Order: sequence, then C-alpha cells, then structure tokens
Amino acid sequence: MSGTLSAAAIATGQDEKIRQRAYEIWESEGRTGNPEDHWFRARRELDQQGQERSDATMEDAPPAAAAEAGSAATGEVPDERFTA
Repeated sequence: MSGTLSAAAIATGQDEKIRQRAYEIWESEGRTGNPEDHWFRARRELDQQGQERSDATMEDAPPAAAAEAGSAATGEVPDERFTA
C-alpha cells in the first residue's frame, strides 16, 4: 500500500468514530432510544464537522491549492490556467 490508506481502512475508521459518537448520544439520552437514530445523528454531526474543517482549510490555503482542493471535493477538473 506504500504509505496510503485504503478505502476500506478509511471507512472502518469513520465507522468507528460514528459508533463512538452514537454511543455518547445513547448515553446522553439515558441509554434509551432507537440505535439507528443515534447512528444517523452521529454520522450527520461528524459529516458536518468534517465539512467545516474542509472549508476552513480551503480558506487558509493559497489560491492554487484552494482551487485544487475545491475541485477534489466536487469532483471537477481544475482549470489549468489557475493552478501552479
């Protein structure tokens, strides 16, 4: 794998974060409620946190790096006139 994480490893790590947050939600609600609701709420919270971090990173990046990051996030091909 030459130092890169596989998609499965990333997904497993994300699932573990969601599981931990869902458990925290379950405990905060008196250990009651629907586990699926806790899971989806945890996933939404973590997705939102990730998006906020991504936006902050792009705001602080030089213009060419921000353009590349934005393109990677949206799946668009960057305009070569605006990249290094």
